[in-house]
Amino acid sequence: MNKTLSRAIAVTAVSAAGLAGTLAVTPTATAETGSRAAVSAPAGKLTDSGRLEKTGFGYKADVFGTKLLLEGVELRALKGGYAQQRCTTMAGRVAEKRSILAPLDEITDGLLPEGLIDLSVTKQTSETYKQGNRTGVRGVSTVGDVTIGGLELPGLGKLPKLKIEGLQSVADAFHANGKFGHEESFGFKGISLDYEGSVVEGTPLAMLLDILNQVTAPVSQIVNQVIGLLRSLGPGGMIEIPGLGGIGLGSSSGKANGKQGISEAYALKVLINATGNNTMLQLGRARTAISKAGPAGVFRGTATGANILGDIPLLNVGNLGQRSIPCGGTNGKVQTTKAADYSLLGGLVNVTGVTYKTMGKYGKGKAARALIGTDLGTITVPTLNLEVKGLSSLVNLKRSAKSAKVKPTVTTKYLDIVHNGKPVTLKAGEQYDLGDDNFLNFRKLFDRTFHGTGVHGLQLNLAGIGLLDLASSSGRIFPR
Repeated sequence: MNKTLSRAIAVTAVSAAGLAGTLAVTPTATAETGSRAAVSAPAGKLTDSGRLEKTGFGYKADVFGTKLLLEGVELRALKGGYAQQRCTTMAGRVAEKRSILAPLDEITDGLLPEGLIDLSVTKQTSETYKQGNRTGVRGVSTVGDVTIGGLELPGLGKLPKLKIEGLQSVADAFHANGKFGHEESFGFKGISLDYEGSVVEGTPLAMLLDILNQVTAPVSQIVNQVIGLLRSLGPGGMIEIPGLGGIGLGSSSGKANGKQGISEAYALKVLINATGNNTMLQLGRARTAISKAGPAGVFRGTATGANILGDIPLLNVGNLGQRSIPCGGTNGKVQTTKAADYSLLGGLVNVTGVTYKTMGKYGKGKAARALIGTDLGTITVPTLNLEVKGLSSLVNLKRSAKSAKVKPTVTTKYLDIVHNGKPVTLKAGEQYDLGDDNFLNFRKLFDRTFHGTGVHGLQLNLAGIGLLDLASSSGRIFPR
């Protein structure tokens, strides 16, 4: 590996601020125990029959316990207990995930002090149901205990200690009595704050401490008063806790129209800035959606600009600006979305002109069509003197009324690839040696199934970092 590339990696690994642009960190082996959330039939009675039932609706859910952003960078290694329901027409399915998070200092590579945030077991559940004339998808996120601060730091002394117990968020998107609807709620079982600094009377912090110091008051009363105080601060408002950061309410929102219902809720957000890094911890988040589905089933598909899988957690960035086909399609309209430009790994890789295309349409009977695509204007890797222009990938899917098998058509192309000032020509499946154990691969198919397929437009093997997928598109027409 050349020295310039080595220096770029070293700088990135020790500076979260160097991870510029909109990027997210993919889960690593140290992040949580157990495998991906298992999806199964209901343990209880989620349908009137007590069995899985195919319906005329598409359901989707994303539920997780914790989410942490360090200097605006989402660390997906800390997206604890992710319980996902991929688009399905089946009522009575359950996805459940329990997780125990690894120590934060391992995941953040020393950027946060050991013991600054202590998280307990989280449990996330998403379930599709059909009971009487109501059918929907419900997500429940539960986080045990969370302790923040309380440790001694050189030059800062002992930090205030905030403890929150038993958080829960619920998001329910449904269809009942001929209309789509949504319901959201969140709460927690207890809260305490050890604070020894000076307090100005009449400030939100003083009011918070007055509430918490009610020794004889029932816990439920204290919790309700804390929620009321936080609500009074307005959307996005936080109570400043000097020496630690601040605390604010999460949010609950939803919408419903003639085509779909969407529900989202998360309980609390905590800002931690005692170490000089702005760290935002979101606790208990659930998002669910329901829409009408056709006889062919539901559409599944994602378009992703870039995804890196590396050995260092903070160098794992993924799903940048990812877009999906709605479960119930788009009525045949091609939706074009422009995403922000981004810079990966402190400017090691730069991408501009990011655009996504999605479409889903039902035909007669069980016929259906879909497309999903990713267009990238220019990709540059300055340390390797590499530039790629006009990279795109497109997956077209077609299902006839006579067969459940989906016929995919994959298109990948680029306008120019220039390395060290010289043009490079690559055919599908070919590899190009960039030197110093760095390689470029064009067009890599993946996840080919009976219902669809996916493709990576380019794959860049970066020595000492990992594999970078560029312009990835994947689609399915899933019957159930």
